Amino acid sequence: MRVDDAEDSVYHGLKALPWRPSYLTAMWILCGELRSLYSDSISEDDRPVMALTMDLVREVVIYDEPPESIGRARTLVDDWDRVRAAGEAGASGGLLDVWLTFDALAQEIAGLSARYYATEWVTNAATERWRTSDRSGPIVVDPDEETDDSSPMAQTLELFGRVVSRVTAMQGPEWDPVRIRTEIFGQP
Repeated sequence: MRVDDAEDSVYHGLKALPWRPSYLTAMWILCGELRSLYSDSISEDDRPVMALTMDLVREVVIYDEPPESIGRARTLVDDWDRVRAAGEAGASGGLLDVWLTFDALAQEIAGLSARYYATEWVTNAATERWRTSDRSGPIVVDPDEETDDSSPMAQTLELFGRVVSRVTAMQGPEWDPVRIRTEIFGQP
């Protein structure tokens, strides 16, 4: 698998979705996957901010941006600034990308950034999880990077692509990220 092609597929698939409810539903599911992928790196202080962000995203999907969502999102943006300030020095690049994904979603809802801003970070977080952390010096992006289809990186990108594809195909008036995640994965 060419890594860049798989990342681009997820990125462009997310950007093609209607922001609400489809994109936010897909991002809610992908953020849950990031939370699992990085569970060994996420501090106890970060977990509540992640949970609050996911709760807000889910509410916006279900209830179409309730009026208080903007204020809650702005508070979460401040919370993410504090998370990064407290942990940035010791965090891996992938964990920083996770934080930035969650923060970008809060910024989108708060109206502080363009919609779809989180797409800039989500696949970076997915791929960086599987790269060795002993790289030193500048990060060089290899547009021809390949990974075996059975590798954890390829499996993660395939999963992210499957989530985007399945959400793209969904229709109907009832959107709940929890229910849709269950439909995709067959488990809550």
